[in-house]
Amino acid sequence: MKKYLLAMFACASWAFISQQIDQGIITYSTKVNVHKRMPAEQEEMKKMIPEFNVTENLLVFSGDESLYKPVPIDENPFDQGPGAGGPRMMRMVIQNETYVDRSSEIMTQLREFMGKKYIIQKETSRIPWKLGQDTKEIQGMICKNAFYTDENQREIVAWYTEEIRLPIGPESFHGLPGLILEVSINTDDIIITADKIDLRALKKNELKIPKGGQEISEEAYRAMVQEQMEKMGAQSGQGGFRMMIRN
Repeated sequence: MKKYLLAMFACASWAFISQQIDQGIITYSTKVNVHKRMPAEQEEMKKMIPEFNVTENLLVFSGDESLYKPVPIDENPFDQGPGAGGPRMMRMVIQNETYVDRSSEIMTQLREFMGKKYIIQKETSRIPWKLGQDTKEIQGMICKNAFYTDENQREIVAWYTEEIRLPIGPESFHGLPGLILEVSINTDDIIITADKIDLRALKKNELKIPKGGQEISEEAYRAMVQEQMEKMGAQSGQGGFRMMIRN
């Protein structure tokens, strides 16, 4: 009976604590599998470059607001290739940001393209998640899975924890009954994983709406990017190509 009461008290205490969590910063790493995107005839090239391009981002949140932004690049912006004398690749960090105000259901995105910055503002959309039955542990928290297929026919699998009952996550992934700690896109073509969870009161200016870009609609931005990519493909003699724009 005593053990039962202790367990009940522990569960009730954690439920109370989880309801109080409304501020903090989550550090995520994004790993893009470069090798999987290369054609088979470039096997030799694969030996010369790292398999993954890795970047870090922060999810800063407070109440109904959240901001997903890149971690500033460190003093050594190069990745070392295989072997001590391997080639080094410049790590490119695109300064994209995604700000969400859940109270107004408005998303504001800062997008960088061809050296210019653009501000896109739109209503948040409902993601058609299907909840799964699998569980696993991420950063000491039990997570459940959920999945859907996006408009680009990419298979998205997310892992969220109900220990932090906030419907937010990295990039523009949101809408689950808990904080999203991991996202896999197209069977690990891209993996976004929480590396650090820092639940604390935010400092001044740690969370603010993105500014400093030309205002543009999402449709106009996508059309501009597609047109520029087709021009670049034609100039390189490839007859144009498609570019997938990540939200």
